[in-house]
Amino acid sequence: MKKFKIDLDLLVEAFSINDDELGKEYLDTNTGDIIHIPIEVKKVAEEDGVEEDLADWQKELLEDAYAIEEDQENRYILLNNMESSYIYDAMVDFTREKVTSEGLKEKLIKALEGSNPMRSFKTIIFGCEEELDNWQDFEEEKTKEYVVNWLKNRGIEIE
Repeated sequence: MKKFKIDLDLLVEAFSINDDELGKEYLDTNTGDIIHIPIEVKKVAEEDGVEEDLADWQKELLEDAYAIEEDQENRYILLNNMESSYIYDAMVDFTREKVTSEGLKEKLIKALEGSNPMRSFKTIIFGCEEELDNWQDFEEEKTKEYVVNWLKNRGIEIE
């Protein structure tokens, strides 16, 4: 198992806000660095875009983008979004294990059983100040757990 320093908070953030329309996040398995490649830079590396159209700060990312595009040794691992089933299960666990108010628990269970359950859950929890902090702490803990397991499944351990 490879073992190196990884900024776990940054990796968690990368999993939490990964947006395909903005770009892609990669883990460099040689250094532990997390690399963000904006979609415009990725297009240039894939020969779908024009380098002259990039801003100066984007041009600085081209070397990484080309290295990722040409990677034959699986040095760079694409960070995908967290599985929605994992997030859903965390919401269910939070509702069952952490929510003490029976009224709120009933609302959350009903939301999770309905259509668009994750959005409904968040709408309710964001409207309930006394539980919002607890949910955010729980969600962060579950996200870290997900990321650590994701790394282990790829033979990587955090120093």
